[in-house]
Amino acid sequence: MIAIKKLLFLLLLSYSVLLHAQIEYHIIDNQSKEPISNVLVYYGDNSIYSNVDGSFFLPEDLKAEELYLDGLGYEVLKIQVSDIVDYKITLIKTDQFLDAVVLKGEPRKIKKFKQTPSRKKHWLDGVPHYHGQEYGLFLVKENDRTDVRLTQLTVPIIKKNADWEQSNELMKKKPGKKSYPIKNKRLETNFLFRVQFYEMLSDSSFVKLNYPTKDFVVSGKKFKYELDYSNEEILFPDNGILVSILNMGPCDDNGDMLAIPRFKYLERNGDTIKTINNIYDVPLIALHSKKKNEAIDYFQSRYNENTKWREVTDRQYPRTVGGPMQQLGLGYELDIYYY
Repeated sequence: MIAIKKLLFLLLLSYSVLLHAQIEYHIIDNQSKEPISNVLVYYGDNSIYSNVDGSFFLPEDLKAEELYLDGLGYEVLKIQVSDIVDYKITLIKTDQFLDAVVLKGEPRKIKKFKQTPSRKKHWLDGVPHYHGQEYGLFLVKENDRTDVRLTQLTVPIIKKNADWEQSNELMKKKPGKKSYPIKNKRLETNFLFRVQFYEMLSDSSFVKLNYPTKDFVVSGKKFKYELDYSNEEILFPDNGILVSILNMGPCDDNGDMLAIPRFKYLERNGDTIKTINNIYDVPLIALHSKKKNEAIDYFQSRYNENTKWREVTDRQYPRTVGGPMQQLGLGYELDIYYY
């Protein structure tokens, strides 16, 4: 009897292992053969991100499934699992990079400039930054005879959004009421943000500069995220530089990307956005009032067809009736070199 029980246990254990068997795949760059991390791999209603070593795991029984791979800076790839050779998938780069800018020479003096970040913390003073969206602040270089270097960047994130789900429930329970209280709800999901830099070309398009990127985890615990560039040469091109903030998607506390079990595409002001689970569980970049001759905001969405940078319009940012135009409330410190 005991032998039969042991046999049944082993059979059930073997079945469980087979049921949950996973196969490891690797994503690599087609030229450098280096692994590519943070590639979104989705199939059916499921998705997962590749790890730091370019690996990801799929159930063994997905041989007939089609994969859709979307990596930042790479061509989107559709491939059948059965067509993957040696468990390796190669992606082709689409990004063009411009060489880094260098100093003109030995400066005779250096001045420092500091723009303080927005201190606003109410959800009405922020713009939702959905997964796949990239906001950019174009900092103009006004003097051709100087060099300008970014030494620090501060990104203010509003930690609480309006709890519209609760408001909708109140409307259902008490229809016909003139007003309903709107309570705040703290950000529950962590998101991985990335800072990148672009140069504006003569046709007003943008090309990425070959400067290092910085990633940071946005959560409901902090308001200001300070990034130190004092040991890096982030120099402005002749006409200025676009400092971009990209929401790469949900992650854990360590910045490792998470699978997205459910997502959907939504249209917002003519733009396609991709949301996870709860469209209100999203970080907001704090804004402040725009002044004359100040920097210009740009925007692009990773999930739009033929996506390109374009200047932000009034309707994309919240604006008080009769009040000033809003702008990304980034803080930054600059070194200005005079020759």
